[in-house]
Formats: sequence, structure tokens, C-alpha cells
Amino acid sequence: MQKKAEHLKTLKERRDNTRLSPIEISYRNVFKELLQDINIKEKNGVALSVSTGDGLSDYFVFSNSGGAIKKIVATDIVDNPVDKESIDILKKLGDWEFKKVEAEKPLPFPNESFDLVFHQDVIEHVKKPYLFVSEQYRVLKKGGSLIIGTPNILRPANLVKLMFGKLRFPVKIGENEEIGEYVHIQEFSEFQLKNLLEEVGFKNIEVRHCYFGIWPLRITFSLYPKGKVGEGMCHYLMVKCRK
Repeated sequence: MQKKAEHLKTLKERRDNTRLSPIEISYRNVFKELLQDINIKEKNGVALSVSTGDGLSDYFVFSNSGGAIKKIVATDIVDNPVDKESIDILKKLGDWEFKKVEAEKPLPFPNESFDLVFHQDVIEHVKKPYLFVSEQYRVLKKGGSLIIGTPNILRPANLVKLMFGKLRFPVKIGENEEIGEYVHIQEFSEFQLKNLLEEVGFKNIEVRHCYFGIWPLRITFSLYPKGKVGEGMCHYLMVKCRK
């Protein structure tokens, strides 16, 4: 039976995909850049992968952290979604293990367990974002880094919907057989995201802006926008901060 969601392809297929959208090209490249500056002194760091999905982000962490990350604890709210071939690839790169966690609950890890926590396209699906982020702060070591990727609520397609009274949350964006419906509970602007992280206690918040254009019409202005308009209306936000 054909799978309905692209993220359910194997890690290798996603990694080697030559037909990426400009949006994915931009945030993949920014994610890799942010990983090169996570400053783990002992070079035997442990990372927490939140909602691991197909394992692609875990692959990038092992491959682009300069050897700083030696172990990844991958989590999801469903049984391990990473296929066996992808797990084999990950385990050749480092110590990789999976642990199922409960949605909207505290993480089952001690305080200050991880040097890095990362997730992309996750926080917009969460009902309790403050609990979600504060738990990641708790399990990070002092000086550890958090990297988040999420769609910008102020992207042009959303502003058009807002003009016509069509921008409402929660919104269903897709579904597949294994996981069910994908729903954006809420989305964030740069200001809202930074404010949330500051309230939790994170510092040195760095925001990177990915893709400015009107993707439904396949119009691209910039992969890495600069200036207030492009940054404010970018499609995707990548954020790195420290505990």
C-alpha cells in the first residue's frame, strides 16, 4: 500500500532526495550550520531528538556536529517510527537509541542529561508549548543548546488566509496510516517564539530566517531573506539558544 506522507520514506531516500523544495533546502542548510557551533568541550556529547520521525535530523546531527555528538536518544509519542535500514545507518554513525514518551507530559529523563536538544516541525503540534520547552530546558546541561525549527505564522500564504478570514487553528495539514492526522495546534511568530524561550530561561537566542516567497504559487524571492520584510514574512524559523 502506498504511503501518503513524504516523511515516511526511508532516511536514505530523504537524505539523497534531489527534488527538495526551496523551503527544505534553506532550513536543512541552516540546521547544518547551527550544528557546527554547539560548543561541547568534551566532544562526547549526548543529544535528545524530540519527535524523531524518520531519523533524518538525527543523521544530520551525527554528520554535522564535528564529532561533538556521540550519542542520540531519539523520542516520539508513537512506537519507533524509524525503519530498520535507517536505524542501521544511524548506528554506524554513533550510539543511537529510541525511547517512546507520552505527549504533553514531563520527559522521563533526569535533570541536565543532554548537551543538545533538537526538533523541527514539532512545537506547532503541541498543546502545552511552555511545558514542552521548559522540560527541554530542565534536561539540558548548563551551557547546552536547543535548536528548534518551525513554520512562521506570518508567512505570506497565512497572511492571505488572514485577509479572507480563513486563518484558524487548529488546522489539519495531512494524515497517514501509522500516525493519523497531522494538526497544527498553533503557530508562532519570531517574537512569540523568542518570548516563550526567554520566559523559560533560555539565553543567547539566535534566529535564522528561511525562505521568503509564496510557495503555493512557486514564487521564490530569497532562500535566506535579509531585511525586516523578508525576515518578518519568511516561511520558516530556525532558532538556537543556550541554557
